[in-house]
Amino acid sequence: MSLLSLPLLIAALLVTTATAGPALLRAAAPLLMRAPRAAAGVLVTGFVAWLLACAALGMVLAWIFTGPEFLPGAYGEVCQRCLDASSPFAPSTTVETSLPIAILVALPVLAALLVVARGVRRATRTHLSARATVADITSEARSDHLAGHKVWLIGDAVPTAFALPFRTGGIVVSDGLRQLLSGPELAAVLAHESAHLRQRHHLLLTVMRAIVDPLRRVPLAAAISDAVPQYLEIAADQSARRRVGTPALASALLKIGQPVRHAVAGSPEPMLHVGGPRERGGSSGPERIRHLVAPAATGSALLPLAALVLLMSALSFVAVAVHGPSLQVLLAGCSLAG
Repeated sequence: MSLLSLPLLIAALLVTTATAGPALLRAAAPLLMRAPRAAAGVLVTGFVAWLLACAALGMVLAWIFTGPEFLPGAYGEVCQRCLDASSPFAPSTTVETSLPIAILVALPVLAALLVVARGVRRATRTHLSARATVADITSEARSDHLAGHKVWLIGDAVPTAFALPFRTGGIVVSDGLRQLLSGPELAAVLAHESAHLRQRHHLLLTVMRAIVDPLRRVPLAAAISDAVPQYLEIAADQSARRRVGTPALASALLKIGQPVRHAVAGSPEPMLHVGGPRERGGSSGPERIRHLVAPAATGSALLPLAALVLLMSALSFVAVAVHGPSLQVLLAGCSLAG
């Protein structure tokens, strides 16, 4: 097999996962919804593996091709020795090119740094905004206990429930929601919001918004960005169902069939609808009720899930196989290049 076949295979894997991934994700949904919290974590991790595999493609090309001087001077010699030490290919098997190899190495690194920088900036802005929201709400709300939960009550006629994950935060409930729901139904909503806080859904949402959302032009990123908030809602529903039972939760979802403000504060788009028409990042009430009462059959989802897991495993293998030796050489200070 030609050396050039390896980067072609990696490129084909990246394109296949990016384009076929959304369809596999939709087909595998009945099984993923059985373990929604784990599914959300695996999807975000899988996209990180996709990004690392993209960077690995540039490194593999740098191993295969031999071009002009890597960098001028002593630094260039050190970098070239490090690159040679991490490469599994013998110098005699490489392909001559007029393209500076530094470009093949630098472009993935710069792209990764750009994604990280945008993510850190986005996460920082979100954190500051969420803290300001917490301060504004808690300064005007009144503290109380409902159904065993500490809550902040706000005098809003609009049915509202959301979770504030900070130390001074908690569950926020409006007077409108208290009037709309019965005691068991309100307990179900509070258990749902408590699950968001207890399972730290806001942290996963923050990571996803920082890394996945900016790349929504990639079909796989868009599908994951839409699916993860829905799976976290289902995870909170499952926790609430175990605490208060299915009837109370399903009844609450039916009553809030109209769009109700509901959120896990701490993400760039904190308002997620629990009822009414589906919004980006949300999950419609009827779909969640169907999942609670009569989950979809999982038989047809087994093969798509297996294919999705296989693709993500292959991406993870590529990332580890390529970046592992490079990281080892880097940590050793390129001493292996001796």
